Amino acid sequence: MPDSPLDEIIKQVQSNDIAENRLILFKRFLDAELFILIDDPEDPKPKLMNLTEGQILLGFDAEEKLVEFAGDKAFFISLTGRNLLAQNISVGIALNLTNIGGGYILTNEVLRWLEKNTQAKQGNVIRLPKKIVSPSIASETFIKLLDETLALSPGLANYAILVQDISEETTNNLLLIFVEAIEACQGILAQQISEAFKLSNPHDVTLDIIFAKPDEELIKKALKIGLRFDLPSIQETPKPKAPGMDPKKPPILR
Repeated sequence: MPDSPLDEIIKQVQSNDIAENRLILFKRFLDAELFILIDDPEDPKPKLMNLTEGQILLGFDAEEKLVEFAGDKAFFISLTGRNLLAQNISVGIALNLTNIGGGYILTNEVLRWLEKNTQAKQGNVIRLPKKIVSPSIASETFIKLLDETLALSPGLANYAILVQDISEETTNNLLLIFVEAIEACQGILAQQISEAFKLSNPHDVTLDIIFAKPDEELIKKALKIGLRFDLPSIQETPKPKAPGMDPKKPPILR
């Protein structure tokens, strides 16, 4: 089967183990739906392996990969990497392990670091900024993580704009403005962006998030100076039509 986004970044890390690639891997781990190998469906606890890195559980981002590794009689449960991290597990996790040595291991130490740096809740800003400028203080790492995160959030908003808020001159404050976001999904968007921001190791830079309508004066200003990120739209599955009802495909008369 073709490589998934998680497979691709694992290979990039293995060939070029730099911080930026590892951060992208961590973000894709959080977003991925993982199939976790278990011993007994009656008592669904992860199957553990003992490696030099310590005990690990086995997670795959496709059921087919789990079957290829463990056989078609294997049992599993599924949950996202984000939800797995929230379980406060005391072991590491092997991602997409293969029988020929492929995959990547997140040690428990790495998982604890991820938990510490991504689990805090992100609040939404109610006040509107008085003055905004181009987001020159945004790191390249954060921009890449932000782009990746929004690309995996189809339909949750129309677009987002990143600017710098200099309403208070004593702060290095970035502002991300979501335009026409689905109200029920605003908390999800804020949490995912918060994760990406914290993973980018922002040092003395802060990030606020607000939600706005396209006709607001703030949006007109932001579009001129900010970085715009268009979220993908949800692809609708074409509905089947009854024979003869499509004017482009008239019925064949015999």
